[in-house]
Amino acid sequence: MEAIKQMVVIPENHRIVLEVPEYIESNQIAEIVMIFKGKRSKRKEKIKDLSLAMKDIMFLNDMKKIENDFENIDNEGW
Repeated sequence: MEAIKQMVVIPENHRIVLEVPEYIESNQIAEIVMIFKGKRSKRKEKIKDLSLAMKDIMFLNDMKKIENDFENIDNEGW
């Protein structure tokens, strides 16, 4: 068994062509594994974090404390 690593940048058309070295015999079975090292989009990451925050007990407790701290101010007229 032999492993060959090739790093590529994903093109706009999302198609990758792999070149197999000449010394590899034809008609062999090759296993192709794709590992992506990119980042999630910042927008998607923020939306996911915000949705997780609404279930986070510590976050909800902090929000409740802030709400209680400003309760009197919120009731005052401007």
